[in-house]
Amino acid sequence: MWFILVLIFFFLSVLEAITTLPLVFILLLCLYIVFERTWIFTIAFFTGLFLDLYLVRTLGQTSLYFLVFLIVILLYERKFEIKTKPFVFFVSFLGSLGYLLIFRYDYIFWQAVASAIIAVLIFQFLIRSRPVGMK
Repeated sequence: MWFILVLIFFFLSVLEAITTLPLVFILLLCLYIVFERTWIFTIAFFTGLFLDLYLVRTLGQTSLYFLVFLIVILLYERKFEIKTKPFVFFVSFLGSLGYLLIFRYDYIFWQAVASAIIAVLIFQFLIRSRPVGMK
């Protein structure tokens, strides 16, 4: 299980460098919203470090963004129902927009819209494929 998850994040990191869509961010966000597990923070930290090394950025910037955004979602889950498609769309749009702005990508609005649509699709897939006993 862990090996497969590490491979998925590795390939998404490489794909993110090619497409400029924040695919790792989207997957982390969807994983946290669906499963609400603390190990996702560890994956966010190390994946962010790997992305910084791979994309030749200052070490820790991406990890910091991932962790801060996931903590904000953690704070909002007590006030709002976060396991809905509109919430996933809105949060992934804002998170992708912020990510693309901070790291100075081009065409940020359309990339954020595409990221939000991909996030809703991943969210639907994860909701349908999770084990029966999980909430």
